[in-house]
Amino acid sequence: MYVNMTASNIRRDLEDKMTVVGYCRLSRDEDKENYSSIEEQKRIIIDYASSRNWIVSEFYIDDNVSGYTFNRPEFSKMVEKVKGGKIDVVIAKDLSRIGRNNGRVLVLIDEFKDMQKNLILVSEMGGTYDVLNDRDDTIGITTWFNERYVKDCSRKTRDHMYSKQKSGRLIMGNYYGYIKDPEDITRLYVDEELRPVIELIYKLYTEEGIGRKKICDILNSKYNYPTPSVYYQMKHLERGRIYKHPVQKLWSTYMIKNILENDVYCGTLRTHKKKTVSIRGKAIMLPEEEHFIFENHHEPIISKETFKLAQDIRKRKVNTKSTSSTRKRNYYFSGLCRCGDCGFGVSGITITRKQSQKGYECSQYRTYGKARCKCHEIKESDILFHFKEFLKFTKNQYIDEINKIEIQTKTNTKTKNKDKIKFEIENLNTEFKVLISQKIKDLTNTTNEYQREIIENTYKELEKDKTNRIEQLQKLLEKQQEDLDKEKIRDLKTAIEYFDDIIKSNELNRYILECLIDKIWIYHDKSVKFELKPNIKKLI
Repeated sequence: MYVNMTASNIRRDLEDKMTVVGYCRLSRDEDKENYSSIEEQKRIIIDYASSRNWIVSEFYIDDNVSGYTFNRPEFSKMVEKVKGGKIDVVIAKDLSRIGRNNGRVLVLIDEFKDMQKNLILVSEMGGTYDVLNDRDDTIGITTWFNERYVKDCSRKTRDHMYSKQKSGRLIMGNYYGYIKDPEDITRLYVDEELRPVIELIYKLYTEEGIGRKKICDILNSKYNYPTPSVYYQMKHLERGRIYKHPVQKLWSTYMIKNILENDVYCGTLRTHKKKTVSIRGKAIMLPEEEHFIFENHHEPIISKETFKLAQDIRKRKVNTKSTSSTRKRNYYFSGLCRCGDCGFGVSGITITRKQSQKGYECSQYRTYGKARCKCHEIKESDILFHFKEFLKFTKNQYIDEINKIEIQTKTNTKTKNKDKIKFEIENLNTEFKVLISQKIKDLTNTTNEYQREIIENTYKELEKDKTNRIEQLQKLLEKQQEDLDKEKIRDLKTAIEYFDDIIKSNELNRYILECLIDKIWIYHDKSVKFELKPNIKKLI
């Protein structure tokens, strides 16, 4: 039987076997003129696919995600499938949906070409742009303008927020105990449901002299006030929204601390407490002198005098703690020990068997018996013995770490941090090469002198941006590792000196102890686990 296999039939058969997907992205900070909803983007993609007799098998959608970052969940998933050969064609509304980072977009387009995978942009360059079949005329300039657009939006947003914060017209975040006025979000009014718990916390702390830990115990056992995270979860559910943060059902000292140190409760609004220095960068805390402070901004829950008293008490406790090394203590490890079985605190006790000795026992067992925890006690001398053995072991680890750093310095061995910077430099160099290649293409395809001048000037600025960033990273690479190594060796040696002071001494220096130890976990089988302070622990 004869079958007429024309070129068009073969092409149609191949196209029928292709996997075609759509990609949509929406960033809420885009201006209304350029705003295109997800549904509108899907409609544009489906209409184009239908014109080619293609069926869109799946949509990858990133909603409320900036195009400047390429770390987008759905986008990353889609690109991995393209690289794995599971997707043949990606259709998007325009290039800005794919991304607004000039260098990375150009690299991605080159990768699609190398893999013979098609990227089709329906509303790009005066019509449809097809990566595999169309020329790259001015595509580099398009990506540059897209990047400039998002940077300009980010700058305008920051400037607008700064202006509103400075005038007291922007209230960021939520305050436990207050509700934003739905008619005017620049106003706060007291949540009467939560007023009693705020008043109670301050009363217990300032009038009855009860510490944060005990306040937690009282709130958890005697009252039914929701914790901040439980309260915010309830409010999200009422609005039909999902609360994405961890929910703590029990009150913690951290929650109490935040309430006791926040002057919003005496009627003060404090804004401009942090800022973001780059697009999608991490926010950094600002010093207090840069805050914008508005006194008597809203109804207070507690008086200014009560708030000041709370701060005076807090400072006094901190000072007492910092000078604790000058005072004789009954128990060396008081305040540091926790029960490893139930997680609660440990009380100092006197063990009177053959002779009276200082020891420690789980406070839950001591108060409530076996209903709350297992029976166990441990002598202070045993903890001290285990502690010294722990320090000897850790000291040897630190000595090994110093030797390793010194060897690495001599042999110029790369570190993780160094590798990260080098990786970024390599990426920027790749982007730079792609940029030059695109510039040549754009100039080759343009004969108009005016257009050629625009292209030349545009690429000059692009090249300058990439070159400056590469130079900055190279300087950082040269200086950073040496500085980091010296600093780390200095910190390791300081820690070792602390270890030696304790190992050689018959009595503990409480100040050094508090510098080193975060928690001591005591278990019913008399085993002990020591947890170093984060700044000490991170040294190895």
